[in-house]
Amino acid sequence: MIRLPLSWVEWMASKSLFRRPRYLCLDVAEAPLADDLQPNLVFREVRNGHLKWAHLACPKCDDHIQLPISGAKLTWSIKIDWLRRPTLRPSIWERSACGAHFFVRRGEIVWC
Repeated sequence: MIRLPLSWVEWMASKSLFRRPRYLCLDVAEAPLADDLQPNLVFREVRNGHLKWAHLACPKCDDHIQLPISGAKLTWSIKIDWLRRPTLRPSIWERSACGAHFFVRRGEIVWC
């Protein structure tokens, strides 16, 4: 599937060609540091062509959420559309910090 570069998607949103969703997805080779997390990006960690983790800041408390995409007993799936809007399955429940429970669907948050 063809995906637009993130800079193009951000430019299109800045010109009001479409409404920017809460989250867009960026592929990275290494896990981002907690200081590098941005409240409007999901970082998809890809090592040697293999999906490993999804990283995002909690929408409620900004805590670092790490979701295994492969290799663990419990994994999440991530789908990215051509506008770089992520969909994560199943729901995300931040039990250790604020208790936020939500889905990410086409870049938007759906609260449980």
